[in-house]
Amino acid sequence: MKILVLTLQRTHYEPVNNYFIPRSLQELGHEVVLGDVDTLSLLDTQVVAHTSPFEGGKVGDPHPRMTVVRSCEDFDLVWLLEYSHPSRESEFFQLLWVLEQRVTFVNRPSSVFFINNKIGVLGLRASTHFAGSHVLLHESDVREAIASDSSATWVLKPPNLGCGAGVFLVRNDDPNTSALVQSATGNAYQKYEMHTREAYGQAEQYTLLQKYIPEMAATENRVIVAGGKVVGGYKKTPTGSEFRGNFAVGGIETELEISDEARELCEEAGRELQEHGINYVGIDLAFPYIVEYNLVNPGGISGQLAATGVDIGVEACAAALKGALK
Repeated sequence: MKILVLTLQRTHYEPVNNYFIPRSLQELGHEVVLGDVDTLSLLDTQVVAHTSPFEGGKVGDPHPRMTVVRSCEDFDLVWLLEYSHPSRESEFFQLLWVLEQRVTFVNRPSSVFFINNKIGVLGLRASTHFAGSHVLLHESDVREAIASDSSATWVLKPPNLGCGAGVFLVRNDDPNTSALVQSATGNAYQKYEMHTREAYGQAEQYTLLQKYIPEMAATENRVIVAGGKVVGGYKKTPTGSEFRGNFAVGGIETELEISDEARELCEEAGRELQEHGINYVGIDLAFPYIVEYNLVNPGGISGQLAATGVDIGVEACAAALKGALK
């Protein structure tokens, strides 16, 4: 089978999905081609990208230059592993939607667009397993929600960022809370004072507000679900006084801890995602809570390898392909 993996142009292979997934697909006997997400275009009605064959190698080897223009419609399957630049996100997903009508994806781009964030997931049946959430635009509304339970600790999150970026813990009596709430909602008051609203335009930004559940930091796992089945993962452990377990902010990866009940919850969530064309997902789970979904490039293969020395790449890719093609 011919498989196109849409990724970013790098200088070298890094120990992440952008290497492990193409390598695993090749080990399964497929012809694998890398496509540069930053070159996606429509050429005479055909969706095209700059590409290069994946010819193997190891971590640290030079990444091939993706220079050959090729139709993305000539493949049996497409696996989207990266976003294009945020400045062209709308056009990027519109082009992918065109391609989605013509080629099968491991993860359907239209569903990635609407679900791979902290708002869209709240429309799923599995949202009953998420911590109670507010999605708010105005600073005054955030303050009011925080004041509604003055003894609680809250988490502020940007709806569309990842890797722990812009995530704050706030409490009603914390002297930093006012500044953090203002920052999370765009510092609108300050911008209007400095530039006037007429000159600046709208500055308000959405933020997600959730009650902080302390047990989450101690029990959060990244669980990889492929084709509706749990295939592996790892425990996300914060270090020092940090409450975020993300690897990008210093979290460490240790062996997955998952009960039978937690496994069933993840597989139930995975089956629901399959209804939306999603066959490979990293579920951040602090049972009985689902923290969030990661649909584009969840680091489960590398995380489990770092934590246990076990490479689940081939098994995970085989399960994802089986789900996408059934």
